[in-house]
Amino acid sequence: MKMLNRYVEQTLKIFSNADSIMIVDENAIIRYYYTKYPDVSALKGTDVLGKKLLDAYPYLTEESSYIMQCLRTGKSFMNCEQTFTSFLGTTIHTISSEIPIHDGGKMVGVADIAIYLDKPIEKKNLSIEFNTDQYLNQNNGYDLEDIITQDPNLNDIKEKIRLSSDSDAPVLVYGKTGTGKELIVNAVHKCSSRHDGPLIVQNCAAIPATLLESILFGTVRGSFTGASDTMGLFEMADNGTLFLDEINSMELEAQAKILRAIEEQKIRRIGDKRVRDVNVRIIAAMNEDPLECVKQRKIREDLYYRLSVIRYDLPELKERRQDIPLLMEYFRKELNQKLNKNIIEYSDQVKRVFMNYDWPGNVRELKNVIEGAYHLNYGATIDVENIPKYMLDNIDIGKIVIEDTSDKSLEELVSEFEKKLIETKYVENDRRLSRTAKALQISKQGLWYKIRKYNIDQKY
Repeated sequence: MKMLNRYVEQTLKIFSNADSIMIVDENAIIRYYYTKYPDVSALKGTDVLGKKLLDAYPYLTEESSYIMQCLRTGKSFMNCEQTFTSFLGTTIHTISSEIPIHDGGKMVGVADIAIYLDKPIEKKNLSIEFNTDQYLNQNNGYDLEDIITQDPNLNDIKEKIRLSSDSDAPVLVYGKTGTGKELIVNAVHKCSSRHDGPLIVQNCAAIPATLLESILFGTVRGSFTGASDTMGLFEMADNGTLFLDEINSMELEAQAKILRAIEEQKIRRIGDKRVRDVNVRIIAAMNEDPLECVKQRKIREDLYYRLSVIRYDLPELKERRQDIPLLMEYFRKELNQKLNKNIIEYSDQVKRVFMNYDWPGNVRELKNVIEGAYHLNYGATIDVENIPKYMLDNIDIGKIVIEDTSDKSLEELVSEFEKKLIETKYVENDRRLSRTAKALQISKQGLWYKIRKYNIDQKY
């Protein structure tokens, strides 16, 4: 259901002229129903949600329903005439497209996108159009200064972005969910010689494989039923940057075509004989380890090496705990302005919890937790009762002891806690850098930086 809900959001954005959208799961049960013209369909979502498709439309059969055919074969059907008669007796004439929905290689449902032939408006356009321009060009304007950090690894990435500002080489960004891949991508684009060109963004996991090729390369009129002359993302990104997020979710056949386009800087629209020149820089991102993706055949080896000419590996928040107080203050000021509040501080207990928690959702989770605390707080201090219980369940607060905290700043508390923790683990692991870094779940480079910062090596 979570996958289907995410697909609904993307579908509503992509198909700009749809009159109705229905999504069924793999068992042909209707999970989502939307109509722009309820007077024509005489149906509401409450009438059909949870019903089996053939119960809601009893005059359809396994053979006459394109949705059922799509479920059975896994093939999409584009711009087909279909007549629906519902269990209420209402008949609707449509041009519809059925698109399979996949999650992890498994088909989990079908989306039916339709326009009504008998609605009370002119019937000029009887095919589904992609509203790509509206949702794909998402240059948020972030630059290097928006990347808030004291972490040596992340600062090293920022410096490399500056040094490679004149480069047009492909870039691969690897980071777990919430580590800030979008910030890095926007910074790379803004620092490059292409900063005046478009930054086109596409999440490869959000679009079915059957549609991805036409979205990337475009179509020509007549290439399939209802197809029109449509510019693809490569053409939209001409003289700019194309960001392909979660590229490891793309099918291998499509990856081969991406590789050819990168190497040749030429594309051919679907159904077209003409080859078009494009001048596009590619940035790709993955939230899984790239080399593991190569081993597991989630990403082509040749495409991986082509994309990783420049590669940035983003540290998780638990590897850059010194940034937590900086980010807490940044989000406090941002949310005060956004929500018109005047939160002035975090309690000492909240500071300790935040520093001791592992943040599996990284910076995004930190921001969401703080924003949630704002909505539960009516005073000037964010206290422990304002933060989620699951965080407290994963922490033994009684073991987080920092003495004499009354007049210390958040940064001082964080430094003291971090120093004590590193000292303890360093001694426990016989002053071996690799073992200590593994125990703390940070890189050896990051650990060595902290050891020198706190003069720990000199003490032992």
